[in-house]
Parts: sequence; structure tokens; C-alpha cells
Amino acid sequence: MITTLLRQPLLHFFVIGAALFALFSVVDDTPPTPDRPVIVVSTQDAQWLASQFQATRNRPPSAKELEAIVDAYVREEIYVREALALGLDQGDTIVRKRLSQKMEFLTEAGAEASVVDDTMLKAYFDENAETYRSAPRVAFAQVFLPEPVQESLPAILDALAEGGDFTQVGVRSLLPAIVSPISAQAVDGTFGQGVFEQIAKLEPGTWSGPVTSGYGQHLVRLDVFSPGELPAFEAVRDRIEQDWRRDKAEDLRLERFDQLRNQYDIETPDLSQVLSQ
Repeated sequence: MITTLLRQPLLHFFVIGAALFALFSVVDDTPPTPDRPVIVVSTQDAQWLASQFQATRNRPPSAKELEAIVDAYVREEIYVREALALGLDQGDTIVRKRLSQKMEFLTEAGAEASVVDDTMLKAYFDENAETYRSAPRVAFAQVFLPEPVQESLPAILDALAEGGDFTQVGVRSLLPAIVSPISAQAVDGTFGQGVFEQIAKLEPGTWSGPVTSGYGQHLVRLDVFSPGELPAFEAVRDRIEQDWRRDKAEDLRLERFDQLRNQYDIETPDLSQVLSQ
């Protein structure tokens, strides 16, 4: 019976078909259908998009508006993925700069999350005390001397020694005769570079000079000199913390970059040859 079965043409047909199917499966070079990429917009993503809308419009989006916002987000994600797949980011200086900035932001974000206490901030304050010291200031009176100064100076000094009104001697000008306490920047901005330094060295309460300004020669009476004061820690604590976090962010950025740089072998051209071309 088995011999009879083996002689049946139908059986031969099935055996040959199975063999051909197995052979085709082995040698078939048709590429498999790739998995479709997936874009997932999570609830958190949608909430973030809604919060961005509310921050801009001062109201939450409607259901239709939120749907449009999510559609725009998906459209942007698709275009970004396709652009990256085509290599459109390569050689684009704007894209390169933006990606570089985002890497720095990721690194510096650690500074914002850092826990800092008053002990650390006071140590930072002590190390950077001059940064927080108020600017030196001077208050003074001045007489603009007429030329030639060597000839006009003795008579003016005599008049001032006798108690004369200093606003009535010398040359009339648009320069202020009396200056209330102001900083070096303000003095030099009005009278010329270096005038504050000259005035700060004078003997207080005495007419001295000549002091050279951008306009000519002056007699000056220094009334007040304030070298600047260091504020109490509590008065500037918020500023100190901001400065500490800024410096911490910079330190983290440099440290992280050094770690990343050490992962690369970097080759650069001879820059002297580049400049000579």
C-alpha cells in the first residue's frame, strides 16, 4: 500500500512544491518590509503645547485649536526627521550653531538644579568681595581757569582765599560749578578721561590744582571722597546666588566640553600656512 501511495503523481506534486517553496525561502533576496516609524505625541507633550498657547494668548486653547497645534507639532516632527534623513542639517551653520547651543544649555542646566546654601554663598561673597563693593564717588566744586593759566591763577587763588564767591571767578562755561557725589564713570564722562583719578588724590576742603580736563585747566575743591562700601551679605544675597549659578554653569560647561573633547582625536591644519595663502 505504501509503495502504491509513493507512486501517486499527486504526492509527487506536493513534495516537489514543498521543496521549491523551501528553496525559494532560502534564496529570496526581496528586502523585508521595514517597520513603519512611529511618532508618539504624549499627554505631557500635548499639555506642554497647550501651556505654550496659553502663555502667548492668555487663554487655554479650544479643542479645535489644540488639535491644530498637535497637527502642526506632528508636521514639524515629520519634516525634521525627513530633513535629517536627507542630511539637510549637514553644512548648515544655523543648524550647527543651534545644536551647539542646545548642548551647552543641557550642560548648564545642572547649575540651576544645584543646591546651594548660605555657607557656600558667603564663601563665594568673600572670594569676590570687590565685585559687590559700591563704586568710589567724589563731590567737588570747580573753577574753570582762563588762559594763560600761569597768569590768571594767582589772582583767582587770592580771591578765593579772601572768601570770594568761586562761582563768580574764572571762565563761565556749561560745566557744573558744584558736583554732588558721583562715580568715576560720571566724572570722566563729563570732564574727560582721568579727571576722577586726579580729583580723588586731592586734599579735601582745599582749593587745589590745576586739574587737567578735556576742556582745559581747573581749580578743584574736593568736598567728599567715598572709597565705596561693601554691602552686607543679606542685602545682596539674591544677586550673589545668581552670580554663583552663572559661574557654576560656566564651570560645568567647560568641564563637560573637556570630557567630550577627550573622546575625539582632533586634526587641524597648519594655521600659519592657512594665513599665508
